[in-house]
Amino acid sequence: MVTKTGTSFEDRVGQVLLDAEFITNEQLKQTQEATRENGESLLDNLVSMGFVARETLMTVLSFQLRIPVADLKHVGVDPEAVKLVPEDLARQHRILPYGFDSDGSLRVATIAPNDFQLSNQLTSITGRQTKFALALSGGLDELIDRTYASISLAPATAPDASPAPTAEKSGGGASLVIGSASPESSSGTGLLGQDISRLPATQAVEMVTLQAVKRSASDIHLMPTSDSSNVLFRIDGSLQKMVVFPLTLHETMVSRIKVLADMDISESRRPQDGGFSLQFGEKKVDFRVSSIGTTWGEMVVIRVLDRSGSVLTLEDVGLESTSLHVWRQLLGLPFGMLLVSGPTGSGKTTTLYASVTNLATDRGNIMTVEDPVEYRMPDMNQIEVNRAAGVDFASGLRAIMRLDPDVILVGEIRDAETAKTAVDAALTGHLVLASIHSNDASASLVRLLDLGIEPYLAGTAVAGALAQRLVRKICPHCKVETELGAAESMAYESEMEDISGPFWTGQGCNFCGGTGYSGRVGVFEVLTATAEQRKLIAAGASGQELRAQALIDGMIPLRRAGMLLAQQGITTVEEVLRNVFFIS
Repeated sequence: MVTKTGTSFEDRVGQVLLDAEFITNEQLKQTQEATRENGESLLDNLVSMGFVARETLMTVLSFQLRIPVADLKHVGVDPEAVKLVPEDLARQHRILPYGFDSDGSLRVATIAPNDFQLSNQLTSITGRQTKFALALSGGLDELIDRTYASISLAPATAPDASPAPTAEKSGGGASLVIGSASPESSSGTGLLGQDISRLPATQAVEMVTLQAVKRSASDIHLMPTSDSSNVLFRIDGSLQKMVVFPLTLHETMVSRIKVLADMDISESRRPQDGGFSLQFGEKKVDFRVSSIGTTWGEMVVIRVLDRSGSVLTLEDVGLESTSLHVWRQLLGLPFGMLLVSGPTGSGKTTTLYASVTNLATDRGNIMTVEDPVEYRMPDMNQIEVNRAAGVDFASGLRAIMRLDPDVILVGEIRDAETAKTAVDAALTGHLVLASIHSNDASASLVRLLDLGIEPYLAGTAVAGALAQRLVRKICPHCKVETELGAAESMAYESEMEDISGPFWTGQGCNFCGGTGYSGRVGVFEVLTATAEQRKLIAAGASGQELRAQALIDGMIPLRRAGMLLAQQGITTVEEVLRNVFFIS
């Protein structure tokens, strides 16, 4: 929340810009109204609304008002400066300590550079004089989150005496309850600034898992080498090395994780699976664990399943308008099978949930069978695969058929029995949505035949198929216009039959970790089972023949859908070429 001093300061800057005729009275009023609505600072809104160039604003602040400016996009952040200010205090006052002056004073980015009371408080806490700089570029809260999350895994010298988390057994794993280390409301700095190599395994596991949640990582990798171990997070689809620690700690951390996940700690050669959960106040995060012995030791990969995240809508996942219209029409069918395909990690489950949420209000009894249940949905009856109890996809689906369902969601079709039961459900008056591993939309139909479904049954049951990939989105904080390289131009022109711009890229900044990308969005192709398609399926046609017919029927292929996103400035052509592919 902006303090009164912050508001007074911004009013002062606005008046200076008005007096110097950089803005008009009407523009100032519009900006003040936008500030009240979106909660951003008045100065950032002046820039984002196009009323004042950022360079002009920085000149006014630096030379006319003698106020230092910190451009959050590119300011260098010194970890030693961050460690001086507790995380909860930084969040409360929306400040980011980022460096030191030559006289040893602490430089702090803030939206209220004339808050002298806060300056005195920081001086008392840190023992250093405080020099405020006005935070520009917006996203101060986001950068505070990112900075403190990153710094928590950085080596330091003063271990904290934070209590170890307690674990409670829960079904097939453990429920780990962390008190003050909540990402939402940490009452202290928690494990901030500690050297992970000096921590007990219990606290090291707590630190790594907590930071994975804070960084929105989808997976955690613990990978041993000849003389050390690496912790890597998969963020926006890319693996990023976070920290390196000794092999001795790796072994104790693996043992701790296996205890939590109810795995056999005495067995390190054969593959194992398990899971545990973390409770952060009201927020619950599940962790699915897989381990296997490698040349240098036991490797562990942990999938992070944040069940508290809200389910995206079909518009949010990235469906292009034409494909979205076709998919909604398919979802409106009273019965039939809809297949969602793509490689592992391409967002199939998210799309399935966005699709079934679209039906939740008026389609009666919606039942799912999943491994695991990734989103808890109040309007659906969800069954989780539990092979120890004799519940797999096939048996769960057979049980659902006896419970009078209207819509059925199958987490994955991976065997002949599940495929046959799903097809039977689609042929007996149920709408069945299922994910399947295949290369593209047409190949998912062929995959059903490979699983033993008779061609005439597949041709009758399948109503449509969707294939998808994920691409990274351009970081909004460092997005700039660019020109395509020769290879990118050729690929774009080949797909779009045009080379008109503009095109955009991310320069790399603090908000995106220098990558130029932040977040991901889906790229889709939607195939409708037309009469011609059904004839081809029933005749046992190849994937290439089905794809050719789909293109004739008007399907927007994956590569073209990706180029449309690049055309809209959502992603880059380079990213589309890297991620949107299929093997013909």
